[in-house]
Amino acid sequence: MNAWKIIDADPADIEQRFHVSALVARVLKASELSDEKIEELLKTDDELKTSQSECVQKACRRIIEAKNHNEKVMIAGDYDADGVCSTAIMKDVLDQLGIINGYYIPDRFKEGYGLRPETVQKAYDKGYTLIITVDNGVKALEAIKLAKALGIEIIVTDHHQIEEEVPADILVHPTLMEPEFAYLSGAGTALEISRFLLHDCPKHTALAAIAAIGDVMPLYRQTRVIVRNGLRALHDGALPSAAVLVRAGQTIDETAVAFQIVPKLNSVGRMNDISNVNTLVPFLLSTDLLQIQTYAAQLETVNTARRTLSASMADKASAMQTDMDFPVLFDASFHEGLCGLVAGRIANQLHKPCLVLAESNGLIKGSGRSVPGFNLFAFFSEGFDELSAFGGHEQAVGLSFPASDLETFCMKVQKKMSASGFAYQEPEQTAIHIPSEEITLSNIMDLQILSPYPHDIMPPLFAVHDLNAEIVLQSAKVTKYRFAGTGSDFDGVLFKFRNIDTVENPDWVIGRLSINKWRQSVRCQIDIEGFEG
Repeated sequence: MNAWKIIDADPADIEQRFHVSALVARVLKASELSDEKIEELLKTDDELKTSQSECVQKACRRIIEAKNHNEKVMIAGDYDADGVCSTAIMKDVLDQLGIINGYYIPDRFKEGYGLRPETVQKAYDKGYTLIITVDNGVKALEAIKLAKALGIEIIVTDHHQIEEEVPADILVHPTLMEPEFAYLSGAGTALEISRFLLHDCPKHTALAAIAAIGDVMPLYRQTRVIVRNGLRALHDGALPSAAVLVRAGQTIDETAVAFQIVPKLNSVGRMNDISNVNTLVPFLLSTDLLQIQTYAAQLETVNTARRTLSASMADKASAMQTDMDFPVLFDASFHEGLCGLVAGRIANQLHKPCLVLAESNGLIKGSGRSVPGFNLFAFFSEGFDELSAFGGHEQAVGLSFPASDLETFCMKVQKKMSASGFAYQEPEQTAIHIPSEEITLSNIMDLQILSPYPHDIMPPLFAVHDLNAEIVLQSAKVTKYRFAGTGSDFDGVLFKFRNIDTVENPDWVIGRLSINKWRQSVRCQIDIEGFEG
């Protein structure tokens, strides 16, 4: 049985100052958020704003100029959910304005990330005079230089970190906008151009919401407003293509987007050897229900293949030598697009940073995933001169190097890891102590004001004790409880897949609160994730 840290968060101060229920106040108190962030979370004003920054205005003036001069405009996209949604937004903007346009998303394996000189040359050969990048471009220095030499103008719209001057004709970036736009995704950046030119377009907001969730953006300021409005637009049917990717009857909320829509969109880029990521754009923009359903079925097939292959890869990787301090796992049969998923699974199993590598045209390419407390990006930033490509952040990296350097590279990793002295420490599992009388329908509904949950609070776990527990159902998949506390009673559900032993009379019950509606019955429920005592 896991040990839990039970947090006693006195709600009185937060209740009084922010006028919220005790349950909401306990979550906010336990999160230790600043007053500024609390105020943002509690805002009920969901009005979408439009950036009036000079960079957005310049880009929009250039796009209208392209319309007035009948220019051909090319959109250069990216292969993840954010990049595909960005491409769809920008293409629909140009379509609605009547601008001749095309788009291209590179092959993840053959071409890699971002705008390449070869793509610029092809655009020139086809008569394009303006290129707009979406969710990429701040690192495409060689491609931009070639475009300038060929007389093609470039508008870069991107949200990634700018490491050196971007020589584009126009750069549209959150750092050049008003402070409330600081956390935009790539699609959020494209949305500001859409809103400036077309005002309100719910399907574009829905696409930007999917992208923000898929790219794990901080859900504050305008990004929070975009996600809330986008989820409503999805619920109202503004983007029928996304709706069919969610299980029938399930509410389209941030969880459904994160675990059902985003993985299916990402699977096409990861499995580009059996699918074409460029086909996602017309699918996302389609309003033809038959076409949508046909493509969604194909998308499900690709995602199933991705799951099957990644499971097989994970089994093979797990059987390799994993007693190293830093497992570096290579096999010629490994699929390049799935290395990150498998590395994440191995890292979670072994509580060690892990790198999974595949081979492609004389290069070793792979992805690494870390564990809490270990900065993977910093680890590979020094001492690995053989790297021909490298990028990422603290918890995830991608890299490549010549196949001839594989043995040397692996030895360097183990030597540096051994010298680091890193020792994994299990993160504390925490839950917020609440009295059972606070588990009411109205209090649980009040928690919705915190949704969508930013990653610095997450959907909270609660701990309740001094309960009378009765097991009312045992099945192969679930154990159901009826709990009675001081002045209240509620249900509990323990799913067997969590591998938590059933406890008949637990001292503490830990889980997430929800409302269970069944026929005419509406009851409070705790989805159990642990017991204490």
